[in-house]
Amino acid sequence: MSEDALARIAEEIAEAEPESDLPRYRQIIDGLTNAIERGDLGPGDRLPAELDLAKLFSVSLGTIQKSLTHLADGGLVERTRRRGTFVSGRQAEDVFVFRFRDPATGELLIPFTRVLAVSEDATDGPWRHALGVKRCVRVDRLVWVEGDSPAFSQFHIALEHGRHLLKAPVDTLHGVSFHRVLGREFNLPTLRTSHALQSGALSEEACRHLVVPKGSFGTHWTATGFSYQQATTFQSLQIPAGHRPIEFEVGGVATGRSALPAPAGKAPTKPKRKNR
Repeated sequence: MSEDALARIAEEIAEAEPESDLPRYRQIIDGLTNAIERGDLGPGDRLPAELDLAKLFSVSLGTIQKSLTHLADGGLVERTRRRGTFVSGRQAEDVFVFRFRDPATGELLIPFTRVLAVSEDATDGPWRHALGVKRCVRVDRLVWVEGDSPAFSQFHIALEHGRHLLKAPVDTLHGVSFHRVLGREFNLPTLRTSHALQSGALSEEACRHLVVPKGSFGTHWTATGFSYQQATTFQSLQIPAGHRPIEFEVGGVATGRSALPAPAGKAPTKPKRKNR
């Protein structure tokens, strides 16, 4: 790791201090985050010991620990008691929102994706607030794991990050990880993801693509991906009833959440599988 990068951060904070309204721990968080985003500090780089950082930034040990805790919570650094603190080495390739494990073997089942359409979206949807933009690129997809019925996905990224997708032939986008594209092309790896689920009727568009009756019941799942200081992706998935349990990973511990059952008195409707 470049000691010059840390020295520059400390210098920038010192210069900004007279006019900054932010507490010092917040300035350190922002300085380190900006350095990681610029590439001055790269995945796997080890930060100095906490006492050395406190001396470098002229702050208390408690201030440094508070800063590192916030960075670790955001996925930017990894802390271990014996080895120290490292810039996170997690890459966008590791991000699979729609993933499941085989109940018999425990094997991770990576999803298949088939793109249906790519379009510019300027509607006033929930992605607009999540991403903080007025226009984005929306990718409509079918997502599934082997042996299961598909889910209908709408993946949103800012127009500046997805403009090139509008000109790409749809059949070249099947199986593409857009998290990976953001990490590789824009240095915006997905470091953490927040989730929300609720039950309800699937949209007409989802029912059409999933080949289920209009008004079918299912799960609405949204996942917002964050990189450094901003949200970069917003994905909504509509999953028909009867799907296998949904798995989340929280704090490194996998937790199972049951997929939504069919409404009372009705058997789950299994959609017809399309040839892919």
